[in-house]
Amino acid sequence: MMKENEEIKKIYREVIERIRPAKEERKKVKALTDLIIARINKKASEMGIEAHAISVGSTARNTWVSGEADIDIFIMFPADMSEEYLKEKGLALAKSISDRYEERYASHPYIHAYFYDAEGRTEHEADLVPCFSVKDASVLKSAVDRTPFHNEYIVKKISGQEEEVLLLKQFLKCVGIYGSEQRRKGFSGYLCELLILRYSSFIELLRNASKWKYGERIDVESRGKYKGEGKDPLIVIDPVDPNRNVAAAVSLDSFCRLIDAARIFLACPDASFFAREKKKEMSKAEFVKCIEERETEFVMVLFEAPDVVEDILFPQLRKAEASVTSLIERNGFRVYRSDVSVEGDKAFLVFELLVWTLPRVKKHAGPPITSKYHSEQFKSKYPLRPVRIENGRYVVEVSRRYTDVVELLKHELRSCSLGKHVSESIDRRYEVLRNEEIRFFEGLGSFLRDYFTP
Repeated sequence: MMKENEEIKKIYREVIERIRPAKEERKKVKALTDLIIARINKKASEMGIEAHAISVGSTARNTWVSGEADIDIFIMFPADMSEEYLKEKGLALAKSISDRYEERYASHPYIHAYFYDAEGRTEHEADLVPCFSVKDASVLKSAVDRTPFHNEYIVKKISGQEEEVLLLKQFLKCVGIYGSEQRRKGFSGYLCELLILRYSSFIELLRNASKWKYGERIDVESRGKYKGEGKDPLIVIDPVDPNRNVAAAVSLDSFCRLIDAARIFLACPDASFFAREKKKEMSKAEFVKCIEERETEFVMVLFEAPDVVEDILFPQLRKAEASVTSLIERNGFRVYRSDVSVEGDKAFLVFELLVWTLPRVKKHAGPPITSKYHSEQFKSKYPLRPVRIENGRYVVEVSRRYTDVVELLKHELRSCSLGKHVSESIDRRYEVLRNEEIRFFEGLGSFLRDYFTP
C-alpha cells in the first residue's frame, strides 16, 4: 500500500506540474476577465442599463486546466425586469463591448465573444450571458440564473482541493467523458467539483466510483428532494437546488466508462491516464480495408449541418438515428451499430449493417385458420397468390418492396421522425452513400478512428 501511494503521488506531482496554470497564465486570464467586466459595467452605465457583470465558472474558481481557460461572464439584471428586456438589453450590451462575436442560444440567447488581451496580440474567447439576479435558486426566472449560486457555493467550499479537481478533469478528458454537452453526455466541470467535495480527493473518488451501482446517489448537503424515476445512472443533488440532479446529462455509457477507467487505474496506476494521445485520422484506404475485413456494410446519410447549437442539434440527430434504425429493421435488414456526428458543415448518420440485401420473396403470415372471419378476409386479399398453412396459420408469399437498404433510405428516409432542424436540412438535400462511395471530408477520419478503435 505504501509503495502504491508513493507511486500515485509521484504521478500526481508530474501531472499537476503539467496541467496547473502557471502564475503568468493566471495573471493574463484574470486581467482579461477584469477588463471585460469593467467594459460591461462602464457601458451599462453609459447606456442607462441597470446591470453589472460577474465572473463565474472554472476561471473564477481556479479549477481550470492550463491552456483551456473558459471565461464565463454573467451580466446580472434585476429580477423584476422582463425577459424581453433582459434579452434585448443584455445582448446589446454584450455585443457593444466585444471585439467580434457570435450570437448563440442555450436556454436563451447569449454572446460568444472574442477579445484581444492588453497587448493586443492574442485573441481569447468568452461567453457573455445575461441572467436575472434572483434572491435564491428556488425562484429562478431562467435556467442560467442558477449559475451564480453554483459559483458562490464552490468558491466557499473548494479551497485547498483545486488540484484534485484538475486531476479529475484531466482524467475524464483523457477517458473521453468530460463535458455535459449533448455530443458527449459526460461530466460537467461543476459536477467534477461536487464529486471532489464529496470524496475529498481524486483517488478517493476513484476508489468509490470503482464500486458504484446503477442509480448511485450523492447528496453533499444531505437535503436532496430529487427522486429520479429509476432512469438516472448517477444522481448528484445540486446543493443550491435540491430538486435538481447535476448528473442528469451523464449517459449510462459515460457512467460505466468512469467505473471501468477507475478500476483499471487503481489496478495499475500510470501517468498515461492523464495524457491525451491524438489519434491519427483514418484514411479512406484504411476505412475500406477495415470494412472489407469486417464483411459488413457501412451506410452514411450525409447532409448539411443545420445552423443551430450542438445541444439542440445532437438530440435531433439521436432521434433520427433511432427512427431510421427502426425503419431499416422493420424492412428486414439488420443494424449492427450506428452513430451520428457533426464535422464542420457536415452532419451525418452512419449505420453498420449485418444484413443489407434481401431476396425479393417475403413470407407474410396471416390469421389463425380457426378465426373464420379474418381467414376469409385474408384469402380475399390475395386471390391470385397460393396460400398455404403453416403452424395453424395461413401464409402467403409476397414481393418485398425494397431488397437493398440504400434504396430503402433513398425513398423512405423522409417518413422517419427526424426532428425539426434535421428534417428541414434533409428536405433540402441529402445523400445515401455506402462503403467506398463515402467521400472523406475534414473530421471524418477522426470520427472513424474513434468508431473503430474507441
